[in-house]
Amino acid sequence: MSQINIFILLYLIITPFLGICQVNIDRVIPKNVISEIKKSDAIFNDKSLESIYFSTVIPKKIVTEELEMLYEELGNFEKEKKVYKATIQSKGELLSLLTVISKDKKQTSIFISDNKKLENKSSIENLQETFQKILKRRFLNDYIFMLEKSIKKIDRKQNKIIRNNPNNLMMNSGFFYKIYQNNESKKVGLKSSLETLYEELENIKILYNSIK
Repeated sequence: MSQINIFILLYLIITPFLGICQVNIDRVIPKNVISEIKKSDAIFNDKSLESIYFSTVIPKKIVTEELEMLYEELGNFEKEKKVYKATIQSKGELLSLLTVISKDKKQTSIFISDNKKLENKSSIENLQETFQKILKRRFLNDYIFMLEKSIKKIDRKQNKIIRNNPNNLMMNSGFFYKIYQNNESKKVGLKSSLETLYEELENIKILYNSIK
């Protein structure tokens, strides 16, 4: 299981979910998962520069993979020690950027600078907003995977109960009668769980497609 799947599994355990009537991104992706974009000084290979950054609890490995794919899509990059030197095309501009990804306790932070006292501040902010959307879609995509996995597991369990439930002809036996009633009650619970999961799955897919 990947790091992000483990993270989402823990999220599901500590945050019980219920079916919702409308999509709410703050319910599915709490604000502590991906922070607001801010300005701060950061160290780029021993050099302190003004930068635009945000933090996330998504594992550093995932963040790094997604960042490299974004830079490859927009231009090219090379890595020097801990710093990414990227040349990208953004809205008609050719930008030369420095990026560093750091981890502090449970937070991964992405700092981007242009090495020019943020002359391209708005362009960097736009880039960070794009990157945030990519991470949100990655988070939701893995959430969808976990939901589908849970649905398959419950569906298999429900089908097993249906197959194994005693035939009605055996209801005269008190022992089998109790088994029958117990299995029927489980079926009701599993059906309710499935309905909730399917509703949640549909809502998350809508939310995923809404992030452009």
